[in-house]
Amino acid sequence: MNAQPADQKHCCAILYEMPLTTLLLGNSFHPGGNQLTRQLAEQAFVGPGSQVLDIACGQGNSARLLADEFGATITGVDYSASLLDTAQQLTQAAGLTHRVKFLQVDVQHLPCSDQQFDVVFCECALCTFADAPQVLAEIFRVLKPGGRLALSDVTINAPIPGNLQSVLGQALCIAGAHSNNEYQNLIESAGFKAPRCHDVSSVLLETVQQIEQRLQLAEVITALQQIPLPQELADKDIPSADVLASARNFIHSGGIGYMLFVARTPFN
Repeated sequence: MNAQPADQKHCCAILYEMPLTTLLLGNSFHPGGNQLTRQLAEQAFVGPGSQVLDIACGQGNSARLLADEFGATITGVDYSASLLDTAQQLTQAAGLTHRVKFLQVDVQHLPCSDQQFDVVFCECALCTFADAPQVLAEIFRVLKPGGRLALSDVTINAPIPGNLQSVLGQALCIAGAHSNNEYQNLIESAGFKAPRCHDVSSVLLETVQQIEQRLQLAEVITALQQIPLPQELADKDIPSADVLASARNFIHSGGIGYMLFVARTPFN
């Protein structure tokens, strides 16, 4: 996505609104799915009564999980009105509207009070923002003293192969990712203390395998029903076997990874 900063939020919103993205990644929109959300929540000490802000919440999958399984109260924010409509419907169906609410916002200017939250979640999203330092500054502002940043994101350690500059590369958040050291520098520069990181790169291979399986399933279903693939699946940017193999090789080589970061604000 070679968009200018003013257009980048709109481009990202369009990408994650696409039915293709749900087909490829499922409802959580990030590698590792619910299992990794649980792991990150445990590391950030989310528990009953925790006030949690979920940045780029999408369809609200993580927000509902944190409310249902951890007893937290969640405010989910996203730029996409369409995704938030879906999130609200799914949350109402789950009977969790008393613990989960959603707001359409620009995360660089959060409409939240200073020191409002115990934890801020940001899963596979920081790399999609044009001004990551500003987003981290806002996260720092809305966290209570001793509040925790719970961040997961793709890390890049080598030049990205050209054929990963595609729908797959965008969906895996490759294009705007940083190195491990760059993430840690961004976090510390925002004022956070005691940053900890945990390498969970194996989830990327699982994600590639999931994409392969879902594409194969879509092809089988359409073949059995003798109907053409939807236009999105027929598009030339849909991951081919060669592109998926390139992604797998890039992961195995260590060129791309996936990390969990947890840090806190000063206790004061």
